[in-house]
Amino acid sequence: MKIIKILAVIFLLIIAGIAAYFFYLKSNLTPSYKGEIQVLGLNQPTEVYFTEFGIPHIYAVSSEDAYRSLGYIHAMERLWQMDLLRHVGSGRLSELFGADMVQADIFLRTMGLSEYAKQSAQLYIQRNHESLPLVEAYIEGINQYIESNPKPLEYTILGLDIEPFEIKNVFETLTYMSFSFSNAHITDPVLTELSAKLDSSYLKDLNIYHYPGESVLRSFDDRYSKHALQTAQILDHLKIPEFIGSNSWVLSGEKTESGKVILANDPHIAFSQPSVWYESHLIMPDNEYYGYHIAGAPFPLLFHNEKLATGLTMFENDDMDFYVEEIHPEDSMKYMHRGEWKDIEAVIEEIKVKDEESVNFTIRKTVHGPIVSDIIQEKPLQDVVSMHWVTSNHPNFMIEGVYGFTIANGLDEVEKAASMIHGPGLNIMYGDAEGNVAWWAAGKLIKRRNERTSKTFYDGSSGLDDPDSTYSFDKNPHAINPPWGYVHSANNQPDTVNGIVYSGYYLPDDRGERITELLDEAVKIKVDHVKAMQLDDKSMMQEAIKGILLQAIKNTKRGDLLRELLKWQATFDRDDFRALIFQKWVNEILLAAQKDEIGDELWPVYKKTHTYKVATEHLIKDEKSRWWDDINTEEAETRSDIIRKAFETTIAQLSAQWGDDYTRWKWGDAHKLKHKHAMGDILSFLNVGHFPISGANEVLNNMGYTYDEEAEQTILFGPSTRRIVDFNDLRNNSWSILPTGQSGNYFSPHYADQAEMYANGTFRKMIMNNQEIRKSENKITLIPKD
Repeated sequence: MKIIKILAVIFLLIIAGIAAYFFYLKSNLTPSYKGEIQVLGLNQPTEVYFTEFGIPHIYAVSSEDAYRSLGYIHAMERLWQMDLLRHVGSGRLSELFGADMVQADIFLRTMGLSEYAKQSAQLYIQRNHESLPLVEAYIEGINQYIESNPKPLEYTILGLDIEPFEIKNVFETLTYMSFSFSNAHITDPVLTELSAKLDSSYLKDLNIYHYPGESVLRSFDDRYSKHALQTAQILDHLKIPEFIGSNSWVLSGEKTESGKVILANDPHIAFSQPSVWYESHLIMPDNEYYGYHIAGAPFPLLFHNEKLATGLTMFENDDMDFYVEEIHPEDSMKYMHRGEWKDIEAVIEEIKVKDEESVNFTIRKTVHGPIVSDIIQEKPLQDVVSMHWVTSNHPNFMIEGVYGFTIANGLDEVEKAASMIHGPGLNIMYGDAEGNVAWWAAGKLIKRRNERTSKTFYDGSSGLDDPDSTYSFDKNPHAINPPWGYVHSANNQPDTVNGIVYSGYYLPDDRGERITELLDEAVKIKVDHVKAMQLDDKSMMQEAIKGILLQAIKNTKRGDLLRELLKWQATFDRDDFRALIFQKWVNEILLAAQKDEIGDELWPVYKKTHTYKVATEHLIKDEKSRWWDDINTEEAETRSDIIRKAFETTIAQLSAQWGDDYTRWKWGDAHKLKHKHAMGDILSFLNVGHFPISGANEVLNNMGYTYDEEAEQTILFGPSTRRIVDFNDLRNNSWSILPTGQSGNYFSPHYADQAEMYANGTFRKMIMNNQEIRKSENKITLIPKD
C-alpha cells in the first residue's frame, strides 16, 4: 500500500511538473499584441494595429520602416514556418529532424534548388534593384525579432537554435515554391513506363498525346516507376505544403450589379498548420496595399489596393524534360551528346545531420541537368536519366516581378512585371478600378520539336530534343478585356496562340466548365453570388457520367437505392450519402478497369498524377476501350460488367464501414479535414481539427484527396484562402478566410480562430477602413532603438 502511495505521489509530481512547464512556456511564448517594442534601424515609430483575426495593419512613415516592421511582426507569428521553408529550399531538413530526412535532402539538392537559390540571390544583389533596400529591411526585422525574443515552441522541443536570416533564404523559399508546382517528376516516369508496357491504344483511351518521334525511346525499364514512387514518397515526407492548383475569375463591370470589377481567387495548396498565407496591410506615404505573403517573403504574391488587384493560379505548363543518357561502355563518367563523348560533372555535397555524423554524396550532371536516376535507393535504373528544369536554367527575376505588382499603376505595368517571372508557370489574374480585366500566363515556355512527346523520356544522346530556346512573353497565352466580360483560370488547358500548343499537366476542364456555366447564366453578379461560387460543390464530371453508371445497374435488386441515386444532382454536400456512394463507385470502376494493366506497384503512383483525373470521364464514356477487359480472366469484360461489379463492391464495402442503412451514411464522415503541423505526428496537439467537409476533387470547392481503400479519405489540399475583392467598395466589402489562422504560434489566440469558419464556408472582411482599424484595442508601437 505504501508503494502505491509513493507511486501516486510521483505520478502527481510528474503531472504537476509538466503542467508547470507548460504554463512557463505559455507565459514566455504567447505573443503580445499590445505595447511598445524597440527595433533597431527604424527611422520613426511605426504603429501596428491588429484587427479581430490578428491581421496587422502597419502604418509607417517610410517604405523601409514598413518592411522592417513587417519582418519583425511576420517573425513573431510565423518564425518556425519561415525557418522550415528555407531548410526545405536549401535541402537542410536533416539539420532539424535528423537522419530520417537525409534522403529528402539528397533529393532536394540533386534537383538543384539550393544552388539555384544561392546563384539567384547573388545576381539579385549584384543588380542592385530598387527593391533591395526593402528586402534587406525585411530581413533585418526578422533578425531583430530572433535576437530579442525567446525561441518558438518547436525549437524549444527540438533543442535547436535559429540562424540569422539572409537574402538567399528568400530565394530558397521561392525556389521550393517553384519546384512544387511541377508535376513532371511524377508523371513523366509513369507515362514512360506505360508507353513501353502497353500499346498506344491504351494511352489514346486516356486522352494522352503519345506520338512516337525519331528520338522518343522505345527501350523499357520497369524501374522507371520507382523514380516516380520515391519522388512521391519524398514529397509527402517534406512536412511542407505543395502548390497544387487554383481557381480564379475576374468580372468586368458588364457582368456585375455594381458595374465595378470583382476579382475572386482561391489558390489550391496542400493543407498544413500553420496555413500558407500571412495577411498584412501596409500603409506608407507613397503606397498602400493589402497582401498575402508566404513565410519569409517580403512581397505578397496576392495583393490589392484602391487601383488594382492581382491573383494567381498555377499554369501547369510542362517545365521539365527527362533524358536517357548514353554512357560510355568503358568510362561511366562520360556520356554521348551530339556525336561526341562528354565528361559528366560531379559535385560533392555535405549534409549535416542533427545529432549524427554528416553525410556526403555526389551530384552528377550532364548538359541536360542533374542525373536524377542516382537518387533511387533500392537499385539503380538500367538507364541513366537526367532532368532539365526550365526555371533553374534562367535568371530569377521573381522578386522584381512581384515587387513590380505592388507599385504598379495599371494594366501595362502589371503586364511588364508579369513578364519578369520566368518560373514557376503562373496565371496572373488582374482587375482594376478603371474596369480592366486580364490574365497572362507567366513563365518561360520551352520551344519543343514535338510538344506531344514531352511527357515521356527523350533520347539524350541525339540532342534533337534539347531545350535550346523558349518563347518570348508576348507568345504566352493571355486575354485582356475579352468581349464576354470576364477572365478565368482553373488550371485547365489554354487556347493556342498563333497555332502554338503548349504541353502541360493541365487538370480536367470540370472546374473551368462550371465557372463559365455559372457566369454565363448569371445576369448581374453580386459579391454574395461569388461567395456561393467559391463554395460550389457540383461535379461536372459526375454529371456527365452519372447516366452511364445508372444505366448499367438499371436491373439492380436495390430499386430503393437506385431511385435515390437518380435524384442526385452531382453535388458533394457533406451530409449527402449519395456523394459518398458515387465517389467510391467511380474509383472502384477505375480500379477494376485499369489496375490489371498498370500493375500493383505503379498503381498508387499513377493515382497521384493529373492523368488519372483527366482520363476518368474520357475513359468511362468510351464503351469500346480496351481498358474494360480484365487481362487476368479468360472472358472479355464489357464496360457494363465493370460498372456493375464496381457498384456491388462499393455497396458491400460502405455497408461494412458505415452500417447497412445507407440513409445514415454521410460524405462528410468519410471526407474530413485535419491541418497537420510538421511535428504533429509526435505532438498531436499542434494539429488543428478534424472537420467534416463539403466539396471533392475537381469541383470549385476543390477539396482534393487521393482515393484509397480506407473508410476515410484524407483531404490533402484545397483552397488556401477564399478571397474576393470588390472594387465597388474595396475598403468595406472585400472578403477572405484562411484555413486555420494568422499565427503559427500555438499560444496565440489566432492559431486556429478561423478553422471552423473555413470548414463551414464562412467569410470575414479584409478591413482597409482606417477608422475601423484604429478602433482596435490591440496596437503595438515599434520605436527606434538607440
